[in-house]
Amino acid sequence: MSEIGSDAREWTDRGENILSSKNLAAIEHYLEEVGAIVVQHWHYYGASAPTRLAFDAFDEFKAYLQSRVKPGDAIDVWPFPTNIAAAIARGKYPDGDGRVPIGGAY
Repeated sequence: MSEIGSDAREWTDRGENILSSKNLAAIEHYLEEVGAIVVQHWHYYGASAPTRLAFDAFDEFKAYLQSRVKPGDAIDVWPFPTNIAAAIARGKYPDGDGRVPIGGAY
């Protein structure tokens, strides 16, 4: 279902959500069974380059999401060393109702 958010953009509960159980399970599995990940954090209305990070523990990745990521931000996750064509997960951080924006300023 789509709704207009406070930023006058359309938000949906059917979009790519980085907190989906599928995405989190894929990331956790990769970190526990294979190795490190590279994360590109695109800031919704950030007017800046994306933040690039690396993680080798799932708990650290989750803590980053909970403390530094805002609704609408986009998160891309790749294996390290990076292979952009083999993304592990991709999604936007949801708002308090679990919705993500359609489109974005990134």
